[in-house]
Amino acid sequence: MKEAVQELAGKSLICPDGVLGIVAEVLVDPDTGHPTHLIWREPVIFYQEISIPITYVEEVNSEGIRLRACREEIERLPRFVWR
Repeated sequence: MKEAVQELAGKSLICPDGVLGIVAEVLVDPDTGHPTHLIWREPVIFYQEISIPITYVEEVNSEGIRLRACREEIERLPRFVWR
């Protein structure tokens, strides 16, 4: 992934079936400095954060980050919990 890590946060997440939302955080491998996961903060009464593996990214362009998975698949991913 050539995009600078700091430029990924705030970009739109786009699934084949529509816009998912915005990247809230980017998790980075401390050894390599490469992004490993994108965190999507799902807006519900009390928000949930979902960790999207970087391997789900198909393309990064001026519109946002295109994902290979549809919204339903993303919603089934594990919830992210800060420790």
